[in-house]
Amino acid sequence: MKTLLAGIALAWAAPNVLAQSLTLNELLFRASQSVVAYERAFSDVVAEEQYLQQIVRADGTTRRERKLRSDLLLVQLPGAVSWLGFRDVFEVNGKPVRGRDGRLQKLFLGEAEPAVKQATAITRESARYNIGGVVRTVNLPTIALAFLHPLNQHRFDFKRVGEELVDERLTWIVQYSEYARPTFVQLPSGDIFARGRFWLDVETGDTLRSELILGTSRSEVRTTITVDYREDESLEYWVPESMREMYERPRKSKANRIEATATYSNFRRFAVQTEMKVPR
Repeated sequence: MKTLLAGIALAWAAPNVLAQSLTLNELLFRASQSVVAYERAFSDVVAEEQYLQQIVRADGTTRRERKLRSDLLLVQLPGAVSWLGFRDVFEVNGKPVRGRDGRLQKLFLGEAEPAVKQATAITRESARYNIGGVVRTVNLPTIALAFLHPLNQHRFDFKRVGEELVDERLTWIVQYSEYARPTFVQLPSGDIFARGRFWLDVETGDTLRSELILGTSRSEVRTTITVDYREDESLEYWVPESMREMYERPRKSKANRIEATATYSNFRRFAVQTEMKVPR
Protein backbone atom coordinates (compact mmCIF):
# COMPACT_ATOMS: atom_id res chain seq x y z
CA MET A 1 0.00 0.00 0.00
CA LYS A 2 2.83 2.40 0.86
CA THR A 3 4.43 1.73 -2.54
CA LEU A 4 1.14 2.43 -4.32
CA LEU A 5 0.61 5.65 -2.41
CA ALA A 6 4.16 6.73 -3.18
CA GLY A 7 3.55 6.11 -6.89
CA ILE A 8 0.40 8.21 -6.80
CA ALA A 9 2.23 10.98 -4.96
CA LEU A 10 5.06 10.99 -7.50
CA ALA A 11 2.61 11.02 -10.42
CA TRP A 12 0.94 14.09 -8.94
CA ALA A 13 4.21 15.75 -7.95
CA ALA A 14 5.75 15.81 -11.44
CA PRO A 15 3.15 18.05 -13.14
CA ASN A 16 2.70 20.01 -9.92
CA VAL A 17 6.40 20.94 -9.82
CA LEU A 18 6.20 21.83 -13.51
CA ALA A 19 3.23 24.09 -12.83
CA GLN A 20 5.14 25.97 -10.14
CA SER A 21 7.74 27.18 -12.65
CA LEU A 22 5.27 27.70 -15.50
CA THR A 23 4.18 31.16 -16.63
CA LEU A 24 0.90 32.05 -18.27
CA ASN A 25 2.65 33.22 -21.44
CA GLU A 26 4.47 29.89 -21.71
CA LEU A 27 1.24 27.95 -21.31
CA LEU A 28 -0.57 30.11 -23.85
CA PHE A 29 2.26 29.48 -26.32
CA ARG A 30 1.90 25.71 -25.76
CA ALA A 31 -1.85 26.04 -26.18
CA SER A 32 -1.40 27.90 -29.47
CA GLN A 33 0.95 25.22 -30.79
CA SER A 34 -1.49 22.54 -29.64
CA VAL A 35 -4.26 24.21 -31.64
CA VAL A 36 -2.05 24.43 -34.73
CA ALA A 37 -1.23 20.72 -34.38
CA TYR A 38 -4.92 20.08 -33.78
CA GLU A 39 -5.74 21.72 -37.10
CA ARG A 40 -3.57 19.20 -38.92
CA ALA A 41 -4.77 16.19 -36.91
CA PHE A 42 -8.44 17.08 -36.70
CA SER A 43 -9.25 18.58 -40.09
CA ASP A 44 -11.60 16.91 -42.53
CA VAL A 45 -13.34 14.79 -39.90
CA VAL A 46 -16.94 13.66 -39.66
CA ALA A 47 -18.63 12.39 -36.50
CA GLU A 48 -22.06 11.29 -35.39
CA GLU A 49 -23.79 13.74 -33.07
CA GLN A 50 -26.61 12.81 -30.69
CA TYR A 51 -28.27 16.02 -29.61
CA LEU A 52 -30.91 16.42 -26.88
CA GLN A 53 -32.60 19.83 -26.85
CA GLN A 54 -35.04 20.92 -24.15
CA ILE A 55 -37.17 23.95 -23.39
CA VAL A 56 -37.07 24.33 -19.61
CA ARG A 57 -39.46 26.45 -17.54
CA ALA A 58 -38.25 28.83 -14.84
CA ASP A 59 -39.19 26.25 -12.18
CA GLY A 60 -36.88 23.66 -13.78
CA THR A 61 -39.54 21.43 -15.34
CA THR A 62 -39.26 20.43 -18.99
CA ARG A 63 -41.85 21.92 -21.32
CA ARG A 64 -40.67 20.27 -24.53
CA GLU A 65 -37.76 18.23 -25.82
CA ARG A 66 -36.38 16.92 -29.09
CA LYS A 67 -33.69 14.35 -29.91
CA LEU A 68 -31.64 14.78 -33.07
CA ARG A 69 -29.06 12.56 -34.72
CA SER A 70 -26.80 14.22 -37.25
CA ASP A 71 -23.61 13.98 -39.23
CA LEU A 72 -21.29 16.72 -37.98
CA LEU A 73 -18.55 17.58 -40.44
CA LEU A 74 -15.53 19.74 -39.55
CA VAL A 75 -13.35 21.14 -42.34
CA GLN A 76 -10.21 23.28 -42.18
CA LEU A 77 -9.62 25.26 -45.38
CA PRO A 78 -6.34 26.97 -46.32
CA GLY A 79 -5.96 30.42 -44.77
CA ALA A 80 -8.76 29.93 -42.24
CA VAL A 81 -8.10 30.27 -38.51
CA SER A 82 -11.06 28.20 -37.38
CA TRP A 83 -12.90 25.11 -38.48
CA LEU A 84 -15.92 25.29 -40.70
CA GLY A 85 -18.61 23.13 -39.17
CA PHE A 86 -21.64 21.69 -40.93
CA ARG A 87 -24.53 19.73 -39.45
CA ASP A 88 -26.82 17.41 -41.41
CA VAL A 89 -29.75 16.04 -39.38
CA PHE A 90 -30.85 12.55 -40.43
CA GLU A 91 -33.13 11.54 -37.53
CA VAL A 92 -35.60 13.44 -35.30
CA ASN A 93 -37.08 11.76 -32.22
CA GLY A 94 -36.15 8.35 -33.59
CA LYS A 95 -37.70 8.91 -37.02
CA PRO A 96 -35.55 9.24 -40.17
CA VAL A 97 -35.90 12.54 -42.03
CA ARG A 98 -33.56 11.54 -44.87
CA GLY A 99 -31.34 8.69 -45.96
CA ARG A 100 -27.87 8.33 -44.41
CA ASP A 101 -26.05 8.94 -47.67
CA GLY A 102 -23.09 10.94 -46.37
CA ARG A 103 -24.06 13.87 -48.56
CA LEU A 104 -21.86 16.35 -46.67
CA GLN A 105 -18.72 14.27 -47.19
CA LYS A 106 -19.56 13.77 -50.86
CA LEU A 107 -19.77 17.53 -51.41
CA PHE A 108 -16.14 18.02 -50.38
CA LEU A 109 -14.83 15.43 -52.81
CA GLY A 110 -15.09 18.20 -55.40
CA GLU A 111 -14.04 21.85 -55.32
CA ALA A 112 -14.19 23.43 -51.87
CA GLU A 113 -15.85 26.75 -52.74
CA PRO A 114 -19.13 25.37 -54.14
CA ALA A 115 -19.03 22.64 -51.49
CA VAL A 116 -19.00 25.24 -48.70
CA LYS A 117 -22.03 26.99 -50.20
CA GLN A 118 -24.00 23.77 -50.52
CA ALA A 119 -22.96 22.52 -47.07
CA THR A 120 -24.02 25.86 -45.56
CA ALA A 121 -27.43 25.44 -47.19
CA ILE A 122 -27.73 21.93 -45.72
CA THR A 123 -26.79 23.26 -42.26
CA ARG A 124 -29.43 25.99 -42.50
CA GLU A 125 -31.97 23.39 -43.56
CA SER A 126 -31.04 21.26 -40.54
CA ALA A 127 -31.37 24.25 -38.20
CA ARG A 128 -35.13 24.14 -38.64
CA TYR A 129 -35.17 21.11 -36.34
CA ASN A 130 -33.84 23.19 -33.42
CA ILE A 131 -36.44 23.94 -30.78
CA GLY A 132 -37.00 27.33 -29.18
CA GLY A 133 -36.94 30.84 -30.60
CA VAL A 134 -33.19 31.42 -30.41
CA VAL A 135 -31.21 31.40 -33.65
CA ARG A 136 -28.07 29.34 -33.01
CA THR A 137 -24.95 29.91 -35.10
CA VAL A 138 -22.17 29.10 -32.61
CA ASN A 139 -23.24 25.63 -31.46
CA LEU A 140 -20.13 23.88 -32.75
CA PRO A 141 -17.80 22.11 -30.31
CA THR A 142 -14.55 23.51 -31.71
CA ILE A 143 -15.41 27.21 -31.96
CA ALA A 144 -13.64 28.33 -28.76
CA LEU A 145 -10.39 26.58 -29.76
CA ALA A 146 -9.93 29.18 -32.49
CA PHE A 147 -9.44 31.84 -29.79
CA LEU A 148 -6.17 30.11 -28.79
CA HIS A 149 -4.80 30.13 -32.34
CA PRO A 150 -1.58 32.19 -32.60
CA LEU A 151 -3.29 34.51 -35.10
CA ASN A 152 -6.14 35.21 -32.66
CA GLN A 153 -4.67 35.32 -29.15
CA HIS A 154 -3.87 39.04 -29.40
CA ARG A 155 -7.60 39.75 -29.55
CA PHE A 156 -8.12 38.48 -26.00
CA ASP A 157 -7.03 39.16 -22.43
CA PHE A 158 -6.04 36.01 -20.52
CA LYS A 159 -5.81 35.45 -16.77
CA ARG A 160 -5.05 32.35 -14.69
CA VAL A 161 -7.85 31.86 -12.15
CA GLY A 162 -7.13 28.40 -10.70
CA GLU A 163 -6.08 24.84 -11.35
CA GLU A 164 -7.97 21.54 -11.49
CA LEU A 165 -7.44 17.87 -12.25
CA VAL A 166 -9.29 16.82 -15.41
CA ASP A 167 -9.08 13.12 -16.25
CA GLU A 168 -6.15 12.87 -13.83
CA ARG A 169 -4.25 15.57 -15.73
CA LEU A 170 -3.32 18.84 -14.02
CA THR A 171 -4.79 21.86 -15.77
CA TRP A 172 -4.67 25.58 -15.29
CA ILE A 173 -8.03 27.30 -15.54
CA VAL A 174 -7.43 30.30 -17.80
CA GLN A 175 -10.09 32.98 -18.08
CA TYR A 176 -10.34 34.94 -21.32
CA SER A 177 -12.21 38.00 -22.51
CA GLU A 178 -12.33 39.48 -26.00
CA TYR A 179 -11.66 43.19 -26.53
CA ALA A 180 -10.79 43.63 -30.24
CA ARG A 181 -13.24 44.69 -32.93
CA PRO A 182 -14.73 43.37 -35.08
CA THR A 183 -15.50 40.55 -32.68
CA PHE A 184 -14.95 36.93 -33.60
CA VAL A 185 -18.69 36.18 -33.32
CA GLN A 186 -21.09 38.54 -35.03
CA LEU A 187 -24.78 39.14 -34.43
CA PRO A 188 -27.12 40.78 -36.96
CA SER A 189 -26.97 43.83 -34.66
CA GLY A 190 -23.16 43.89 -34.65
CA ASP A 191 -20.34 42.92 -32.30
CA ILE A 192 -20.72 40.60 -29.32
CA PHE A 193 -17.69 40.02 -27.11
CA ALA A 194 -16.76 36.47 -26.15
CA ARG A 195 -15.57 35.46 -22.69
CA GLY A 196 -15.14 32.23 -20.79
CA ARG A 197 -12.51 29.78 -19.57
CA PHE A 198 -10.11 27.13 -20.82
CA TRP A 199 -8.80 24.14 -18.85
CA LEU A 200 -5.27 23.75 -20.27
CA ASP A 201 -2.97 20.80 -19.60
CA VAL A 202 0.13 22.26 -17.94
CA GLU A 203 2.47 19.83 -19.71
CA THR A 204 1.15 19.88 -23.27
CA GLY A 205 -1.08 22.95 -23.53
CA ASP A 206 -3.92 20.72 -24.77
CA THR A 207 -7.44 22.02 -24.14
CA LEU A 208 -9.32 19.49 -22.01
CA ARG A 209 -12.37 21.68 -21.47
CA SER A 210 -13.61 24.97 -22.90
CA GLU A 211 -16.32 27.40 -21.90
CA LEU A 212 -17.75 30.13 -24.11
CA ILE A 213 -20.12 32.83 -22.86
CA LEU A 214 -21.80 35.34 -25.15
CA GLY A 215 -23.91 38.09 -23.63
CA THR A 216 -24.32 39.50 -20.12
CA SER A 217 -27.06 39.92 -17.52
CA ARG A 218 -28.26 42.92 -19.54
CA SER A 219 -28.45 41.07 -22.86
CA GLU A 220 -31.60 39.86 -24.54
CA VAL A 221 -30.06 36.38 -24.76
CA ARG A 222 -27.07 34.96 -22.89
CA THR A 223 -25.37 31.86 -24.31
CA THR A 224 -23.10 29.45 -22.44
CA ILE A 225 -21.39 26.55 -24.25
CA THR A 226 -19.15 24.08 -22.40
CA VAL A 227 -17.20 21.36 -24.24
CA ASP A 228 -15.29 18.41 -22.77
CA TYR A 229 -12.66 16.53 -24.77
CA ARG A 230 -11.41 12.95 -24.71
CA GLU A 231 -8.58 11.10 -26.41
CA ASP A 232 -9.69 9.15 -29.49
CA GLU A 233 -7.67 6.01 -30.21
CA SER A 234 -8.43 5.89 -33.93
CA LEU A 235 -7.43 9.51 -34.60
CA GLU A 236 -4.74 9.47 -31.89
CA TYR A 237 -5.81 12.91 -30.74
CA TRP A 238 -8.27 14.69 -28.45
CA VAL A 239 -11.78 15.05 -29.82
CA PRO A 240 -14.97 16.66 -28.50
CA GLU A 241 -16.78 14.25 -26.20
CA SER A 242 -19.75 16.37 -25.18
CA MET A 243 -21.13 19.88 -25.60
CA ARG A 244 -23.53 21.45 -23.11
CA GLU A 245 -25.46 24.58 -24.05
CA MET A 246 -27.72 27.01 -22.25
CA TYR A 247 -29.63 29.91 -23.80
CA GLU A 248 -31.21 32.24 -21.24
CA ARG A 249 -33.16 35.49 -21.28
CA PRO A 250 -31.60 37.14 -18.21
CA ARG A 251 -33.84 40.21 -18.27
CA LYS A 252 -36.96 38.04 -17.92
CA SER A 253 -36.88 36.12 -14.63
CA LYS A 254 -39.80 33.85 -15.54
CA ALA A 255 -38.80 33.16 -19.12
CA ASN A 256 -38.14 29.67 -20.44
CA ARG A 257 -34.57 28.71 -21.26
CA ILE A 258 -33.12 26.30 -23.79
CA GLU A 259 -30.79 23.56 -22.57
CA ALA A 260 -29.03 21.14 -24.90
CA THR A 261 -26.50 18.34 -24.62
CA ALA A 262 -24.65 16.85 -27.58
CA THR A 263 -22.42 13.78 -27.49
CA TYR A 264 -20.02 12.69 -30.24
CA SER A 265 -18.91 9.30 -31.50
CA ASN A 266 -17.71 7.41 -34.59
CA PHE A 267 -15.09 9.96 -35.64
CA ARG A 268 -13.59 9.22 -39.05
CA ARG A 269 -11.63 11.05 -41.71
CA PHE A 270 -12.61 11.74 -45.29
CA ALA A 271 -10.73 13.18 -48.27
CA VAL A 272 -11.21 16.85 -49.12
CA GLN A 273 -10.09 18.82 -52.16
CA THR A 274 -9.13 22.12 -50.55
CA GLU A 275 -8.33 24.22 -53.61
CA MET A 276 -10.60 27.21 -54.03
CA LYS A 277 -10.80 29.01 -57.36
CA VAL A 278 -9.95 32.70 -57.33
CA PRO A 279 -12.35 34.80 -59.44
CA ARG A 280 -10.67 36.50 -62.41
